[in-house]
Amino acid sequence: MAHFRCLIRGEGFLGILEGRDGPIGFYVNRPVEADDAEQARRAVLDAFHAELAERGWAEKGGRVVVDEIDEIDVSELSSIGQGFVVFPDEEAGTEQGTVDLQRPFLLIGHGGFSVHSDALAEPWMMTRTAMDNFRNAVCYDGSGTTCTIIDAIPLRDVTLRDRMLPLRQIPVRLVLQPGPDLSLAAVRVRLLSILQGDSEIADFLKIPTGEAITRLNQARTPRELITAAETIT
Repeated sequence: MAHFRCLIRGEGFLGILEGRDGPIGFYVNRPVEADDAEQARRAVLDAFHAELAERGWAEKGGRVVVDEIDEIDVSELSSIGQGFVVFPDEEAGTEQGTVDLQRPFLLIGHGGFSVHSDALAEPWMMTRTAMDNFRNAVCYDGSGTTCTIIDAIPLRDVTLRDRMLPLRQIPVRLVLQPGPDLSLAAVRVRLLSILQGDSEIADFLKIPTGEAITRLNQARTPRELITAAETIT
């Protein structure tokens, strides 16, 4: 395994700096050991979300992203500082993590899709595996509006029991940002590629795969596509 230095950027956190009520951003370095840069990004975010919960910041709004990942020699680990560089985040909105989507909406994740009627701004119950799978998932509503789930932040401490039981659900807040500008055809292509690929979703369809594909191809509006997806999954 290799060693990496990850520069984490936080945005839009409220009430984490004494004497300031407005939104705060920060930069902080964290080391991580992983097989490659993508695994390092996921691992350092998981660890940092646990750190946010320990600090009592998990419910302070905001989001975190990894800005830089550099592979380093093990001898450099001791030189990585752990302190936060904090700055006023004047451009951050006070409604972080909310996107105005019509319901029901279509969620297109890693190797699967489903239709949901619960509000994305409310806490969701998820397993730790689902938290990983939901990152970068796209939500698409009946008006054609999209958003991307860029993170899922636990709303309580992740305990040892949570880590030992992969199917144990914990409450999370989804961190969202406006999604890509996808046409109806582009969304349909994503759904068809999942149905016709190696995903396990075919084992859980309500109807045969061929009929499911036909229903998706017959949809002529975003709302019809969402209805079709709901009838087959």
